[in-house]
Amino acid sequence: MKIYFDYNKIPSQAGTVVTLGNFDGFHLGHQKIVRQTIAMARTLRLPALVITFHPHPRQLLSQQISVLTPLERKVELFRAAGADMVLVQPFTRAFAGTDPREFIRDVLFYALNCRHVVVGYDYSFGRGGAGDTNLMKAMAAQLGIGCEIVPPVTNGGEVISSTAVRKYLNQGDVETAARYMGRYYALSGRVEAGEGRGKQLGFPTANLYPARAVALPAFGVYAVKVEIAGREYRGVANIGLRPTFPAQRPALEIHILEFSGNLYGHCLTVHFLKKLRDEIKFPDVDSFKRQVKEDIRQVVALLGNSDMLKWQRI
Repeated sequence: MKIYFDYNKIPSQAGTVVTLGNFDGFHLGHQKIVRQTIAMARTLRLPALVITFHPHPRQLLSQQISVLTPLERKVELFRAAGADMVLVQPFTRAFAGTDPREFIRDVLFYALNCRHVVVGYDYSFGRGGAGDTNLMKAMAAQLGIGCEIVPPVTNGGEVISSTAVRKYLNQGDVETAARYMGRYYALSGRVEAGEGRGKQLGFPTANLYPARAVALPAFGVYAVKVEIAGREYRGVANIGLRPTFPAQRPALEIHILEFSGNLYGHCLTVHFLKKLRDEIKFPDVDSFKRQVKEDIRQVVALLGNSDMLKWQRI
């Protein structure tokens, strides 16, 4: 898979099949769009090109967004889906001001030689979001471009969307969020030094400090799966401000079962499987230790003896 960061730098193609969007969360609806793009590309014997934007447009225009899928992870998911090319288009104020008709004509048609375009039912583009699927279909017809509008994927009457995924994460319902995404929500990062309190209490933790723009599950304690250098471990994770031992910023503290060793500086990926409880402010250290032992007992009961096969299927 080829990755580009400027549409003008993509080599001339005999034609392309294009889909475009933010794809934040890369949920089941997004996956359907990309699958149909790739299927059409194979039919037409043309490369499948996925266009996404960085930063997320709302980060630039309003700064009121919690990102579900960092760019690196999103590109990995496109690769796994089978895309031939990915364009990570820088989303600047100048680009945001592009007239939607000019975008279709100058970018899709002339620069990318698009022969077929696939977008979701609610896709909007161009200056002020003035471009919509009706304009896309009309201009595509004028330019001889095939156009496919993919209807929403629903669950129990609710449209599966990035907004819905954020809603369930905010509620701590990571299981529904996982069903909507087709995989468990995960946070990745490099382990940083903490205060060492967990080790002193008999429950050593690996500490991650998520970036401010990243979406977080509701504060609380979770059963998690932890990836370390290609291996998987069970764990108990607390995400929040640790009311018993207050912190200045949200931290993700993970007690990893069946693991010992120094993880400082190592990269971890933490998958949230199930919320166990809310954060609690404990009156003393002994009550804190008793609860952590209970949390570990619950994780062992949920995940079995290191057998997480049932948690691989959503």
